[in-house]
Amino acid sequence: MDGVSRGSALLLAAATTALVAACGSSKSAAPESPGLPPLGPTVTAAPVTADPITNADRLHDQLLTSTNLPPNFTMLPTRAQAPAGTHDSPTDPAECAKVLTPLGAQQAGSLAKASIQYAGPNFSSVDIDAASFPNHAVASAFSEVQATLRRCLHYSGNDATDIAVDYRIGGLTPPRVGDAATAFQVQTTSDGLTLHSSVAIVQVGTTLAQVAVTAPEPVEDGVLSDLTAAQVRRLQGVPGP
Repeated sequence: MDGVSRGSALLLAAATTALVAACGSSKSAAPESPGLPPLGPTVTAAPVTADPITNADRLHDQLLTSTNLPPNFTMLPTRAQAPAGTHDSPTDPAECAKVLTPLGAQQAGSLAKASIQYAGPNFSSVDIDAASFPNHAVASAFSEVQATLRRCLHYSGNDATDIAVDYRIGGLTPPRVGDAATAFQVQTTSDGLTLHSSVAIVQVGTTLAQVAVTAPEPVEDGVLSDLTAAQVRRLQGVPGP
């Protein structure tokens, strides 16, 4: 989903589409969101010296394709990017509308950004996005994304039909891939329906990538780890699936 607020629109997406190694730490774990494990320590980005990607088409070509996904997942059409600071639905606190949105929309200053969404069976989905930053900005972008999560452990909003939506964020063991990685989970509940999102954010040089798997039941750890590892390999230019 290109530039679309996945966090705020998750339940709307369910109704309109066929929904679906931490590298150093500097802070203690965040308080626990009720019913979910606490977030792990803040992860520090690794130093970078490589030239950043500046071409959005090149970055898009490095995102996972349908051959990397489980069977029966279909790529959804790219949607136009919303203007900066706008979202499908408001949240309380307002800044929590950033959660699950593409990293290039969350953090200003990216040199290139790309995103893609796949819809699967039984309200499942896989959302992948990436943003390349100048060398000096990678660490602050990675840190600020994690800081937002800590300020948004429990927030609320309304979907496009004004139905109340409840969001809870919890910790998740990060995949041991890339230069640095963190992970979290989101429970999104509305009108008796709960969706579970498992999300990894991984650094590969000057690029930060976000892989989110969503389903009506908790996502198995291996699914997120395998997809994230495959995404890292593509960003590293490693041949193969």
